[in-house]
Formats: sequence, C-alpha cells, structure tokens
Amino acid sequence: MEHFLDSETDKTERQELVNSIEEARGYPLAPAVRRALLQVSRAHFVPYYCRQEQPGTWVRQEARSVVYRDLALVTKVSERGQPISSSSMPSIMAAMLEALAVQPGMRVLEIGTGTGYNAALLAELVAPGGQVVTLDIDEELTALAAERLRLAGYSERVRVVTADGLQGYAPAAPYERIIATGSYPRIPPAWREQLLPQGIVVGDLVRPLTTPLFRLVKVAPTRLEGRLLRTPAFFMELREREPLSPLPPSRARELKHWRQRPPREETETDLESYELLYEPAFALWLEQHLPGLERRLYPLPGSGESRRMATALHWQESLLLLSPEAEGPRPQRWRVEVYGEQALWSEVQRLRERWLAAGSPSLEAYAVTVEADGTCLLHLVG
Repeated sequence: MEHFLDSETDKTERQELVNSIEEARGYPLAPAVRRALLQVSRAHFVPYYCRQEQPGTWVRQEARSVVYRDLALVTKVSERGQPISSSSMPSIMAAMLEALAVQPGMRVLEIGTGTGYNAALLAELVAPGGQVVTLDIDEELTALAAERLRLAGYSERVRVVTADGLQGYAPAAPYERIIATGSYPRIPPAWREQLLPQGIVVGDLVRPLTTPLFRLVKVAPTRLEGRLLRTPAFFMELREREPLSPLPPSRARELKHWRQRPPREETETDLESYELLYEPAFALWLEQHLPGLERRLYPLPGSGESRRMATALHWQESLLLLSPEAEGPRPQRWRVEVYGEQALWSEVQRLRERWLAAGSPSLEAYAVTVEADGTCLLHLVG
C-alpha cells in the first residue's frame, strides 16, 4: 500500500482526477477541498474493488486502473452477493465536503468509515489542531481503515471506532461537523444531540424514489434546518444493530396480481418520458404530490443477461408499469400499462406539466426541517 503515497505517477493521477471533476461540474472546487484531494492517495485506501460479473456474482480485482476515475467502487460484498461497503464517487465526496465547510481546528464525526479515504480527506481539512472521529459498524472495515490511515500518517488526527453510527459517538462529543457517508431515512436524534449550536450535518436521505443530499444547521437545541444539495447521491444504506423505529412495509404486490384484471390505461411512451421518472428533481416532485408512492422493478420473461426489467410505480391501489419494447441498455420505446383504481399514467403526465410550468424546480429548491424523531419534512421554497 505504501508505495502509492508519494509516487509521481499517483500525484499526477490525483491532479487529473481533480481536473476531470472541475471540468464536469463547470466550476472550481473549493480551495481547501481541492488541496485535500491532491494530497490524499485514493489508490492507497482503495487497492482492490469488487466488480460485478452478473447479478449476485462479484470478482475482487486490483483497483489501480480505475481508482482515479470518478467512480464509486464497491469494496465489500455480503455472503448473499449484496454490496455492503464502497468508496464513493470522488465528485460526490467533494460536494459533501464543500457543503460541510470544515475549518482548521474543528472536531468532526464521520458516520461510515468505509475505506478510510474520506476520513483522510477530513484530516487534511481539520489540520492543524482538529480531530476526526470515524465510525463503522463493521469491525473488519475499521481495522483495515485504521491501518491504512496509520500508514498514511493520519493516526494522530483520526480516531477509528467500531460502533453503530446511528447512535453517534458520545465519548468524543460535541462536534462542530457531522458527515454521514451512508443513506438513512431519518436524522438520528443522537446526531442532533452531539452537534454543537450552529453545527452542520451533511448526509444522504433515503426516500421512495430519490436519495438527495442534505445540509442541515443546528439552529436550536432540538431543531435542525437546511436545504437539499443540487447533486443527488446513491450511497448504501447505513446498517443498524437496532432500528431507531420500524420502517413501513412495502405495499407492492406481485405483477401477476395486477395482470389478472383488465388494464385501466394502455399506451406507449419514449425513452425521454421513461427516464424522467428517474430524474431526481422530478422524482421528488412526484413523491411530494403522490404521498406513499413506491417504485419497484419486475423481471419480465426471458433468461440470463438479456432478461428485461419493467419499472413499476405503486400508489394507493394502482400500478403503473413501464416495460421496454426491446432489449439493450436504452430501448427507445416503452409499453405503458396501468391497473387499479387510479389513471396513474395520466396523473404522472399532469404532474409533469405542473413541474414544467413551475420552472422544473431542482433539488436545491427544497428546504428541510427535522422533527424531534428525526423525520425530515421537505417544502419547496423556490
């Protein structure tokens, strides 16, 4: 691992990564975040990654050829073939670090240690005099990350702890900043309690159709307020030892249940209309106007890698199903079927027109307030 830290090749590739992020976003990184990305070797912290060959089958490979691309790299997979840890896209990490606005000398809590790469970036940002506490529930991950951080010279500035991040880490509290590099549907009360007044927490919110990033400020002892960030994220959900509160069960029914009845609507649509359902800002608009909306994928008849998947939206007692009319990654036409009580495709089209008429509000047009139990309330502020 050590030979990457100061090699000229690695430094050059770090510079190329920074250049590519700035070119893609169209504006410069914040100076402190830029310096951190140039200083820390991602190759040191991510020597290997897991590549998916087919659903449920992963192969461990050296990461050197891809580590300085702006890619999320899966680094650990469960026995069931489910990804459970990764190194996030550097551009997303940069956006979160910019929103966190870390200053030298601050105490920062990171939820989700992963490889330790983000903790090293935070260590650069808090220097001199600051401290980073990073938590992960997986003892194997924390052991690896602690060793890599030690080899990179960060052991004095970073404390690695094996713990349930949803409970925060009271022994080292309070913190001026908290960052969560995993998704969760609520803001755990422990985070608010361990945050100093006017402290900032940045993380990723799990919602039915979207996973937006948020930036919240502690404006009162029991109150967090903030905004969504312009860039969505796709983090893995935080694993928990004991759920803070049970999540509502999915009400989605099997496809055969719906196809036993005549369709309420049948038509076709193009790729643009289909992909709009995955556009984060419009998806959030749908969530806000159709409370309880759920998305699910259904396998269609076929086999192997060519097996097609249909996208379904469930709302109340209705199903909207969009099935590709050809194989391949981007079929141009999609079959639309609606079953149940609501003309759901017509409702989606009506909401699309309202969204366009409102100026296609982006994610960052939403304000966030957090209730005492951690529930996030979103409202459009323009």
